[in-house]
Amino acid sequence: MICDVKNLLDIFIITYNRCKKLKSTLEQLLEKNSPVKNFSITIIDNNSTDSTSQLIKNFQSKHTNLIYIKNHYNIGANANIVKAFYKASKDYVWVLADNDSYDWCSWREVEEAIKQARDGVVVATYEHPSYDVAQLFLQTSFLPGVIYKRSNIDDTVMGNMTFNIANMFPHLALSAKLLNEHKSICIIKQAIVNIGDNRDEDGNNIYTRGYNQLDIHPLQKDMDWITGYANSLYMIKDKKIRNYVISHNRFLSRLNSAKVFFLRSKHPLRLRTYNILCIFSLLPLGGKIKFLLNLVLSYSLYRILFIYKEEVVLPKGHQLKITYKIMFLSYFVRDLFSVYQTKKGVYL
Repeated sequence: MICDVKNLLDIFIITYNRCKKLKSTLEQLLEKNSPVKNFSITIIDNNSTDSTSQLIKNFQSKHTNLIYIKNHYNIGANANIVKAFYKASKDYVWVLADNDSYDWCSWREVEEAIKQARDGVVVATYEHPSYDVAQLFLQTSFLPGVIYKRSNIDDTVMGNMTFNIANMFPHLALSAKLLNEHKSICIIKQAIVNIGDNRDEDGNNIYTRGYNQLDIHPLQKDMDWITGYANSLYMIKDKKIRNYVISHNRFLSRLNSAKVFFLRSKHPLRLRTYNILCIFSLLPLGGKIKFLLNLVLSYSLYRILFIYKEEVVLPKGHQLKITYKIMFLSYFVRDLFSVYQTKKGVYL
């Protein structure tokens, strides 16, 4: 069974200057009990300047299934993602980062899903993707969290991926296609990939590592995850689904959207304005009205009294806990009450 899937799945690892984390990743993938230890694994190195090259050569001396590609330039992590999808040649492709951890207990489910020719296999569950379509799409923003059927990649998808490099989530072009065409998606019950610490080995959380920080385009340098995510949602063609996803966003922000998120940002005003307008343009009419109202109130009433809600999908993924809170003088926070909402289902 494993041998069959071995011939169907391409595995890629994208990396840059995180030798210690890459070592841990390779050890997990190649350990004795790993079901993918004999699979083709291609490492695409973004022209690392640390000891990454030597590390990989050491592993290659013991594992002939490792392929090493070193870019001539650091093209950026997101461009490296696109390169991995471009180079895939087998029926399925799984693009990994260099900083996560793995639990192989549910790998048999992956094998069955691939044998059933499912279009996407979701192998990360920390966002509870089975709860509703908003959580599903959010989970697919985690690159290693989905194994994709390569036949869904066409010229348009690759073009959208390339365009979306600037929005930090090029792979959401493929996720959007699966959603748009109601493709067959399997969600593994127990996560195989667990998200790791995305900081570099010096503890810096920088997504433009290796570049001259003084010369980077300001919009690239100060791009927020939620802005890139919002811009990516335009690729969801069904307006009803797109509006549902943005209106039920539980990603890094209060009030289920970015209504006040950027007001606390340290970015220059021109960049905060850009980020706010990206969110604003995506919202439906009712959402735009609420957005503007909250924008005004955040400079006045909300500084004194702010009532908001936080939504958390409970661990089993079948219920949503909505907690209403009150904040005084932008500091003192108290819970008011909580309500529970049952599972919505993936598609509307």
